[in-house]
Amino acid sequence: MRKALVLGSGGIRGMAHIAFIEVLREKKKDNFDIITGCSIGSLIGGVYALDPSANLYKIAEEVIEKNLEKLEKITKSMNSKSVNYRFQSFAGLLSNSGVNPNEIIYEISKELFGSKKFSDCEIPFGVISYDIDSSKTVEINEGFLTDAVLASANVPGAFDPVRLGGMQLVDGGVLSSLPINLAKKMGADYIVTNDISPTVKDDNFENGMEYMNYVDLFKIYKINEIEKKDANENYKFETKVSWDNFDEYKKIYEKAKDHYGSVVK
Repeated sequence: MRKALVLGSGGIRGMAHIAFIEVLREKKKDNFDIITGCSIGSLIGGVYALDPSANLYKIAEEVIEKNLEKLEKITKSMNSKSVNYRFQSFAGLLSNSGVNPNEIIYEISKELFGSKKFSDCEIPFGVISYDIDSSKTVEINEGFLTDAVLASANVPGAFDPVRLGGMQLVDGGVLSSLPINLAKKMGADYIVTNDISPTVKDDNFENGMEYMNYVDLFKIYKINEIEKKDANENYKFETKVSWDNFDEYKKIYEKAKDHYGSVVK
């Protein structure tokens, strides 16, 4: 039996992935033959696939603290009431702040992976992205990890598309935030997923943007529920924390550690 770990998208909520992996280690259930990830799941999954014994929390803490000021500038610009970032180039929004979001995520990926390739991973690894031109999910499990993670983790509207292999790629979560199909194609016949998508609330909309955000979240929720039918074990961390609340990373990790400690048997 080939067992796969599938890590979903969710920005800073990815700290829950780290908590999940740690609990699996503690309970001797981390015997994975394949790892796949989307967005933040691709970043954490890549580090884990390269070195299954890595101290993921320590690595994440160092990266976040080092880049927290830049990340918070991104958050403040996104939350500006005077600009609707959903309909404009986010890189353009940040031009006056001296922050280039693509450069930030590239620097983080480069720091974590350097010139490592998928072939360097101790555990076979794959990620998904979304090609704007073909409107299709793109599966990547060869080449440089830095390029693939950058392509998988750039939120459309928040980052400019990444050009790779003649394609314009954005966050794989556009169509699928849990790369279960990729895990199956890589040979998995037992699949464990971790879903960190936000809790969906359908009431008290204060404006049209909140309603549009709800529609986006509900789409992700429905797609995830359909795709998880093809998995064997599905785990979910419920939280209302937005993907860009970077200063909440410790709280997310601590709450997730408690949660998974009680649900993973």
